[in-house]
Amino acid sequence: MNHVDKSLFLLIVLSLLLITGCTDPAEKKLRHYQKGMDYVAAQKDKEAIVEFRNAIQLDQKYAEARYQLGITYLKTGQPGEAFKELERAISLDPSNIDALMKMAELYFLGKNYKESRAKVLMLLDKERDFPDAYALLAQIELAEGHLAASDKAIMQALQLKSDLSRYHIIHARILSALEKVDEAEEALNKAVQLDPDPQNFKVLINFYVSQKREPEAKQILQELQAKNAEAPEPYVDLAKFYMMTGDMAAAEQNILQAIDKKNDYAELYLMLGNFYHKTRDFDKAEKAYKEAISNSPKPIDLKVVLANFYYETGADDLAGQEVDAILVDNAQHSMANLVKAKLLVRALKNNEALVIIDRLVKDNPRWAELFYWKGLIHLNKGETELSYNAVDQALKLAPDNPDVRTLSAHHLFVKGDFESARNEALLALQAMPNNFRAANILGKSLVSLGKTDEAVKLFSDMEVSAPENIEILFNKAGALLAQKDILKSTETLEKILTLQPDFSPALVALSGILIQQQETDKAILLVKKHLQSSPENLDYYLLLAGIMDKYGAAPDEALMLLRQAQAIAPDSPRTYGMTAALLVRMGKKEEAVQEYKILIEKNPAAIQGYMALGTLLQQSGDDAGAKAAYIKALDINPQFAAAANNLAWLIANNPEPDLGEALRLALMAKEAFPEDPYIADTLGWIHYQRSSHKLALTQFSMATEKLPEMAVLRYHLALALVADGQKDQAKIELARCLAMKNDFPEYPEAEKLLKELR
Repeated sequence: MNHVDKSLFLLIVLSLLLITGCTDPAEKKLRHYQKGMDYVAAQKDKEAIVEFRNAIQLDQKYAEARYQLGITYLKTGQPGEAFKELERAISLDPSNIDALMKMAELYFLGKNYKESRAKVLMLLDKERDFPDAYALLAQIELAEGHLAASDKAIMQALQLKSDLSRYHIIHARILSALEKVDEAEEALNKAVQLDPDPQNFKVLINFYVSQKREPEAKQILQELQAKNAEAPEPYVDLAKFYMMTGDMAAAEQNILQAIDKKNDYAELYLMLGNFYHKTRDFDKAEKAYKEAISNSPKPIDLKVVLANFYYETGADDLAGQEVDAILVDNAQHSMANLVKAKLLVRALKNNEALVIIDRLVKDNPRWAELFYWKGLIHLNKGETELSYNAVDQALKLAPDNPDVRTLSAHHLFVKGDFESARNEALLALQAMPNNFRAANILGKSLVSLGKTDEAVKLFSDMEVSAPENIEILFNKAGALLAQKDILKSTETLEKILTLQPDFSPALVALSGILIQQQETDKAILLVKKHLQSSPENLDYYLLLAGIMDKYGAAPDEALMLLRQAQAIAPDSPRTYGMTAALLVRMGKKEEAVQEYKILIEKNPAAIQGYMALGTLLQQSGDDAGAKAAYIKALDINPQFAAAANNLAWLIANNPEPDLGEALRLALMAKEAFPEDPYIADTLGWIHYQRSSHKLALTQFSMATEKLPEMAVLRYHLALALVADGQKDQAKIELARCLAMKNDFPEYPEAEKLLKELR
């Protein structure tokens, strides 16, 4: 480049710098704003957001740009960002009534009616003739139950603009609340006349359905279908109507017709899959879900639906395969991770599941289903207080969710608050009438409240819908037993054992009835018969051993049965406790101690030897020796639940207990055996010692439900009830445990406590 060229180049650069430097920032922000508006017109919202933000960077007080940015954030599904920008726009320009209106709507959608009303009134102070403001005010008043004020506000909106269908629909809702049904129907028909949009027709259809005028609703749907016979939407709407009214054949036909109209639309196959899933035609459901996946341009979410379908239908291997494949492609997929966690819960891997759920909660703090599963996992782990907290949060986020309500009802029931449990179960049933879990809790609550007639009727009605549901039948048997209807209760228990021969609670109850009727031989034969058909059932060995020891005068046979049980379930604390107690009663304690010591000497890794020795030493009052044996067992296997449970009990009953360590050990045992009544009793006792009385109540209630005839468990429950202030219920439990006349060490204390309460 020669000297002249260089001079010319420098002159051009200098000129450009001068032009740039002289550009007015006001002009630049206007250019960004105008580009943003052009992008809005072209429906390029992401690009518009960038330009509006550029304009605001040049002028933080640019109210109009902030308003447009807020509106665009709303369009792109970012209400939190929209809220902040609109609020700032109003503070910069209080005369912007459109921004005031949007803010009022956002507050209303967030159910903050106080702030929504304040913004509406601020707007109306500036502009009296603003019909949308009156319409929103009408909805605020309606939401707060101020029907006269609501009606007045919507009439003001209609006076200003009578040809807007939306106002007539709001008016119809208000008239319905005022029980002016004919006028509400008239308002809806007016809305449809003004704007024959399908959405307006749907509102009219829903009105007819709510008034149980299904023929009129059906007629409108069929007319809409006839007018637009080549589109799938009318067939979908009619299918939904038929599903709601229970005509499943017609519903299926309409979904299939919708697919005929648009056979490459994934959402229609998804609807068909959901329909077959609901009607329990699982093969067709699976096929429909796979069709949805093959027709979707972005199939990952539909693959998760298929995985969850496999989970819900018990095909855990297939569910796991689907989820693992999804997570290889997208490790952060929230729904796939949730299904993974659900599979882990079913596999009793609660700690692994909790890691996933906690991570999901951190990223999705308003996802109610996560808190439901978090509550369930903590319940499985015996962490009752954490479970309560999670369920409370789930209820705040989704008060109408039937699963959450059911889990809440369960908590209330095991705490002994039967009235609240009943009410919560009713709410769950209102949301999902075929919710058998909620219905079972409702029935058990009624029995506990002494309303056995209602309970028997409820369980009988449920049995008609689900004649082979074991839980329903067992609860019905319990309600009949509470009514003293021994014959029908026995028949129901026998039906259960025909359907599921290894359902131990039914055999325990049936053998108990026979023993009460002085037919012990029949009880023994009955249990032996079922043990032959279920030779791996731990409960049956323990039941037969208990009967043989107490009623059959055959301690040697009982001991043999207990040792067989120990071989089947070496980690269960019940087998060791019962064996040790029996050996002491038989006068064979020293002989057994020597036997276990020899076993340990020959095989230092014989964990069952340490466990059995520890239990025997504990039974004979040698707590120090027992503690050493349990510690040795845990050295060999730190997860050995039986040793953890018994060591936790010894620590908790030490004159200077380390309740934190006792709690850790008990929770470890609880996770391994969440249904074991001995472990529940240990955990409950530790909670009681820590003055966590409601948590203690939960565990003691679970223990007594599993072993209702074990007096010491009822005594512990009574202690927790007294500590929780439920003295009347405590008296009932004390009377029950004393009436059993079981030989338990705390009998004198139980008798004394009952006298004091009376």
